[in-house]
Amino acid sequence: MAEPLDVDEMRQTLARVSTYRRVTDAVHASSGRTILGGLFYLGLGYVLYNTQGGFTPIIVGFLALGVGELVVGLWKRIAPSPECILMDAILEFGFVVYLAFRVTNGFAIIPKRADPFFVIIGLWALFNGYQHLQSYFRLRKVLVERPTSEHLAYVDDLSDEIAAGDPHTDPAVIELPTKPRLKGKLLGDVAFFYDYRSKELFLCARDEMRIDRRSSSDEPQGVLTILQQQFPPFPLDSATWNNYVAWKTAGGDPPPR
Repeated sequence: MAEPLDVDEMRQTLARVSTYRRVTDAVHASSGRTILGGLFYLGLGYVLYNTQGGFTPIIVGFLALGVGELVVGLWKRIAPSPECILMDAILEFGFVVYLAFRVTNGFAIIPKRADPFFVIIGLWALFNGYQHLQSYFRLRKVLVERPTSEHLAYVDDLSDEIAAGDPHTDPAVIELPTKPRLKGKLLGDVAFFYDYRSKELFLCARDEMRIDRRSSSDEPQGVLTILQQQFPPFPLDSATWNNYVAWKTAGGDPPPR
């Protein structure tokens, strides 16, 4: 990042990044359904084209919706964002309006009788559009403030750096095979932790965490405590312990035993 952040600002940044990742992961996960929907509408347009022996305005509407759904589905795959869900809703509602206009003879005073098949398709599209709009509003409510691209890049780089770190070669790295398995990076007064289960980062200040060493007949055991939350004991590597002791001592604490 361009300038250092204090612990509270770092926590807020990580929280925003984590929330954003969950939202974009959910959008990305829906891409397959959107692509299948696009293929369905294209297939339906193709069937109607063969049945009616040529293009009609209704068939053009199905083909346009199918292409639109495919484009949005690819958008979700490449650059997922809440706006992809909004585009889903706009496409569905636009198609419903177009379909209603065509099957009721536009602005005719006495509309012609609508084909029940198109009525069912229109109601289905209307329902899907409503669901997409509700999903968009829920995602926007969760994602109150979006992280900057700089913050996203910083967290990604730091996650990769911590995951690849080795306490035997990097004095700022600690390996904590507890449950969940963690790996830490000790940077100044802050310890960043990479959670292998969630693939996310969290942090604590120097005075908010400690490792207690317990002797056993087999091998030394470590017990990690963060903000009064105690994790299960784990095999304590000597390099991890030495790195932790040096970090604690550098902060003015007495050497852990």
